[in-house]
Amino acid sequence: MNLKYITCSDPRESLQINDLIELTKISPKVEIGMQSHPSAMMSGLDRNIWFNQFLDWAGKQKTPVNIAMHVNYQWCDKMCTGIIPNEIAKWMHLRNTHTDAPVIKRWQLNIGDGTNNFDAEKIARLIEMFPENDFLFPFNPYVQSKISALYKTNAKFSLMYDSSYGYGICPDRWNPPVYNDRNMGYAGGLSPENVAQNLEKISQVVPKDYTTWIDAEGKLMKPNSRTWDMNRVTNYVKNALAWEANQKTK
Repeated sequence: MNLKYITCSDPRESLQINDLIELTKISPKVEIGMQSHPSAMMSGLDRNIWFNQFLDWAGKQKTPVNIAMHVNYQWCDKMCTGIIPNEIAKWMHLRNTHTDAPVIKRWQLNIGDGTNNFDAEKIARLIEMFPENDFLFPFNPYVQSKISALYKTNAKFSLMYDSSYGYGICPDRWNPPVYNDRNMGYAGGLSPENVAQNLEKISQVVPKDYTTWIDAEGKLMKPNSRTWDMNRVTNYVKNALAWEANQKTK
């Protein structure tokens, strides 16, 4: 099993941008997962200003910086009816000054997270408008029928399996890929302490040469807060890399 991304989710404006930059330098597999919704990320808000400063740096790098925008609540609701909110549109059209590639390559629409509408045909047309980007959707029994409807449109998308519905609980057994022709990543309760153990479990339910990614959030935080503990974030990344390196020597 190969890891394409090791995603670290939900950094916030209390974090020094230099810490975020240094994290991306640990490995080209590191991905920053940014949680976005209008109550925190509208133009002029502190998190928006802070994130745009990071994007300004990322957009000037010759080596690509992996960023996934996780779209929630009202913004997700709009995108699931084919409408791109103005602030999201600005980010979607940002291009790297060296490669002319999108600065933000991956867009995760967190359906089931306050989302009321889901029009599979309109989502498929939106995806078709941005062929350079990868669109992701969570997968669990709650949204299975929606994902099935989207799959029937032949739209290109990826899935993020999280059986805990975003509550940060590891399953006893991870789910194999839902579709043979769609990529799937894994989230739910991953931490610096258990990431190697869970990568081993995931490797047992996917094809041997499968390329996937993992996403951690809640267990990267300082106790009783929504602030990243940079030691925990760094150890999560390094422990995942160590598992992959060790696997390749077997």
